[in-house]
Amino acid sequence: MMRRNYLVVLVLVLMTSTFCKKEKEFLPFEFIMGTDVYTPSNMGMPDKGEKYQDPNFLTTCQRITEKADGYSGPGIENEYARCDPENANGTRLILRGNDGTYYLYNRETCEMIGQITAFSECNWEEPEPRWDKTDPNIFYYLCNTQLRSYNISTGNSTTIHDFKDEFSLASSITTNVEGDASLDRRYWAFIVQDSNYNFISLIVYDRVLDSIIGQKSTGFPDEFNWCSIDMSGSHCILGYESINYVQVFSLDLSTSINLPAGSNAHGDLALTSSGEDVFVYQNTATDHISMADLNTGTEVQLVPIPFDVNIDIGLHISGNCAETPGWVLVSTYGSYNLPSGSSHSWMDCQLFMLELKANPRIWRIAHTQSYTSRDYTGEKNYFAEAFASINTTGTRIYWGSNWRNYTMDYTDAYVVLLEDNWVSKMPAQ
Repeated sequence: MMRRNYLVVLVLVLMTSTFCKKEKEFLPFEFIMGTDVYTPSNMGMPDKGEKYQDPNFLTTCQRITEKADGYSGPGIENEYARCDPENANGTRLILRGNDGTYYLYNRETCEMIGQITAFSECNWEEPEPRWDKTDPNIFYYLCNTQLRSYNISTGNSTTIHDFKDEFSLASSITTNVEGDASLDRRYWAFIVQDSNYNFISLIVYDRVLDSIIGQKSTGFPDEFNWCSIDMSGSHCILGYESINYVQVFSLDLSTSINLPAGSNAHGDLALTSSGEDVFVYQNTATDHISMADLNTGTEVQLVPIPFDVNIDIGLHISGNCAETPGWVLVSTYGSYNLPSGSSHSWMDCQLFMLELKANPRIWRIAHTQSYTSRDYTGEKNYFAEAFASINTTGTRIYWGSNWRNYTMDYTDAYVVLLEDNWVSKMPAQ
């Protein structure tokens, strides 16, 4: 009898401990604002699907992927900071394996639905998938010289336009991954290339009219690094390989202005609280995160980057959150052990929201638990840069983390689940 009672108690203890593991108690949420230094925790890597609370900033996070999902290659995460991986109703995700293979995931259950095999038809290696603004079943992608749409409910691809019709020598169209269409998916900018990746033309395409409304082949100051359309569909923006400024063109590519010196660095397009189109970027000339108005080129310095504390700070900007205008997400990266003379700054290896105005509010979101190398001089894991992306509604943030596992090219995907209506709840300045 005593043996039986012991077994019953043991089972109850195990059941209770399992229940407690699944139902972790979180501290009450509060906004952590400003630029105080917080040391990242050394908490262990969470299990797939497990929610956890960032110990310093009290936000709720969740691990989405694991190798057992069946993705090929060494890791997986969102494609890049500038594009929203989430569909129109927030139920599906497109994630990119670090070997270049793309997968569809159920956002709510964290389960892999499968590889997106439609991309295997295309010779150009980056399909640059972009979700439709309103239809949760549709995304657009690039396939050689074609702009296509894909229906995830039927598995059917449709060619929207083949630019081979206008450019007989063309082999591919691209934004070089860092571009996006207008928010309504009407206007698109593409670099047209031949089979040797030589530049043929820059074009702006109107999907509603199914026609090229801007075309320019000469007169650029440098080779392209990327091209994009802003959210409102008012401008075409160009980043270059060598010169230190970004150019902003009219949609017909007939007129342009230069953004300030230092603007040609990591950045993204965004909307101010009043709905103005801006480019938010790391200004390499002034060492500030700054923004520039796309109509006038006027720059506003937002926050200094503390390179005087740590020289090993890299940044990505995500301005996708059109439904919470006036804010961008900043993600930062670097090595775990810093170069001599440096110490970790307030913004190291972190996610934070930055207000788009002079003297902005800064909302601290989470530490990424991701480092590009163990030591400053070590081999860099590019994918551990996190390049976090906020979704269009401003409710979820996606990023890749190696969680202090320095296996080359390893990351898994994570998400921060933000408070509903956080803009209205945030403390005033």
